[in-house]
Amino acid sequence: MNQATVARALADLLNAWGVEHVFGTAGDTILHFLASLHGHPTRFIQLRNEETAAYAASAYAKLTGKLGVVVADGGPGTGRLVNGLADAISDRAPVLAITGQVETTFLGTGYKQYINQQQLLGAVTIRSENLGVPTSLVAVASALVRTALAQGGPVHLSIPKDFWQEHVGSALVKTEPFLSEMPQSADSVIAKGAEWVSALQKPMVLVGRGASHAVPEVLALAERLGAGIAYTLPMVGAMPEHPLVVGGIGEGGSEVSVELLRQCDGVVRVGATYWPPEFTSDEKRVLSLDAVPAQVSMGISADFGLVGDTKAVLAKLLSQLGDTAVHGPWIDQVRNEAAEWHQRLERELEEASPNHPGKAVRILAEHAAADVVICLDVGDHVLWFSRFFQGKGQKVLVSGRWRGMGFSLGASIAAQLAKPQSQVLTVVGDGGFSMLMGDFVSAVELGLPITYILMNNKSYALEANAMAASGLEPCGVQLGDIRFDQVSQACGGLGYRISPPELQSVLDTAKNAIKPVLIDLQVDPIKFPTARL
Repeated sequence: MNQATVARALADLLNAWGVEHVFGTAGDTILHFLASLHGHPTRFIQLRNEETAAYAASAYAKLTGKLGVVVADGGPGTGRLVNGLADAISDRAPVLAITGQVETTFLGTGYKQYINQQQLLGAVTIRSENLGVPTSLVAVASALVRTALAQGGPVHLSIPKDFWQEHVGSALVKTEPFLSEMPQSADSVIAKGAEWVSALQKPMVLVGRGASHAVPEVLALAERLGAGIAYTLPMVGAMPEHPLVVGGIGEGGSEVSVELLRQCDGVVRVGATYWPPEFTSDEKRVLSLDAVPAQVSMGISADFGLVGDTKAVLAKLLSQLGDTAVHGPWIDQVRNEAAEWHQRLERELEEASPNHPGKAVRILAEHAAADVVICLDVGDHVLWFSRFFQGKGQKVLVSGRWRGMGFSLGASIAAQLAKPQSQVLTVVGDGGFSMLMGDFVSAVELGLPITYILMNNKSYALEANAMAASGLEPCGVQLGDIRFDQVSQACGGLGYRISPPELQSVLDTAKNAIKPVLIDLQVDPIKFPTARL
């Protein structure tokens, strides 16, 4: 058996599992591991903040379905992983976090920067291990990778500083494609599911991220059943313009989708784990389809469950339903209300001020090609994006359940590395960008031509509007005016400070850029007409 150091053996193990990038920030307890990645097929991606690196690993896993990997120093470096790992565990993204730890002599002694990392990260990982002896590296690391990929979620391995240069045997790692195999309902169960949905008189379809690769089947199902289609935030780019698509749900959703979900007699939920909290199982009949059995009744107890790849199961379900599309008063109502909703949005934009954020979103929607990857941050801009963006099949990366501000900085870097031939557009607020804007420098240093549309309303607008609606005196919600265009230029990127009427021209220019572009977009702090779901 060949001998290698722990540092080299871990790098080779990651490469054997197909890991192309390790995101992280340097620190003294991981220096030997970083050195092992110099010139290695698995590339180290240097970022300025471990939080950004963890977000990047999570976003990479969401976008590609592959293992995302982040490495951090012990102590404070490990602590800064929490937000990104919380994002990964909330959205079931397979991520491996590798952290350095103090030397074994100092474990549990209160030595500088020591903390029990298993306790610290236990709440944001599905498994956390400290390497007990160097010779266990391959076994422990492989087990953690299997757990992350098979169960969908982040795992953690801490390695004491004095272990990195110890020699271990390099075990052969074989590919394990069976880890991505998923259970599937039997044909007889799918046939009963077809009977179940056929009995609905006023059906709706609710789709989430798990249906992103099955949009044609979702549309065909809605047409066959005579159902309207509502969607969760991650699907806002994937759902095309269609007479039965009635808009999103959630805080930035469509009032029409809310009302139709209230009126329907049953919901076919496909690849979605979100359920409107106002609706109980007593009010609606629910058939839920998900690749993960444990998620079939997540948020709401399903009356009927189907398990498996959404595209494959929907294809079988459609074959059981036959070719005849439903026509009747319900589908006419859905079409009419969907059309009226789109007309309402157009009127809102016609009557809006020139610097209305919705106008900026509509310009972005018209500009973005189908193969563009869009990264959303967290804040007021997400609501406007959800309301006015019309998708063409784009991938949209979001911090789905954790909703961590600053997510888009790491996500955009990961997306551009994962999809080097695609344009990456990032929509972020001034609050979220300023939290982690040091990693705009990382995008510059990596030579990534990402376009950042920074919707600058000089406030934490969501919080400001919530305080105003509750009659509270505004406190801590106003932000000073930063010249973000000049920040970009100082970091080596391109920077523009414009208003929405100029956006199309600047987007056209940015499309041909060979380095990051930051568009400091001046928008009015307009209160959002929140949908009640």
